[in-house]
Amino acid sequence: MKTLIACYSYSGNTLTVAQKLQEMINADFTRVEPVKDRWYVIKAVHAYMEKKWPIKPCTTDIDDYDCLIVCCPIWASRTPSGVNQYLEELENVSGKKCAALVTMGGDGSQIATTQIMNALEAKGMEFMESLIIGGSAQKSGEWENMVQDFAGKFMDE
Repeated sequence: MKTLIACYSYSGNTLTVAQKLQEMINADFTRVEPVKDRWYVIKAVHAYMEKKWPIKPCTTDIDDYDCLIVCCPIWASRTPSGVNQYLEELENVSGKKCAALVTMGGDGSQIATTQIMNALEAKGMEFMESLIIGGSAQKSGEWENMVQDFAGKFMDE
């Protein structure tokens, strides 16, 4: 299955995880980046308010792909504003498969995967799977095994 990984990363943690997944499933990769960077507290507040921010050009037309995996950190339990904008800009997605991979500094609850799932299903995509990598898994190195298991769901298709 030809897959595109769309990754937003603030500190580099999500980028490291997304690049590992890319290697495992031989996917194409696009970075989701805001046009203008903002102070972290402002970013968290805007994420909580589910706002959108302009993003730099990246791959938003997935006509050539069978599957899209959205990777991002969790801020205030939600998706970052740049990811919200990316989800809105997606084109030619109906009937395609999708998934979400999120990272978080803590190990608490979150609604980011539900936000991603709802946004993509509303565009006619079929949600396959989500992976949540919490802070303890990142610190212990367990995240690599979690990503390996997650990757297996995309290699078997």
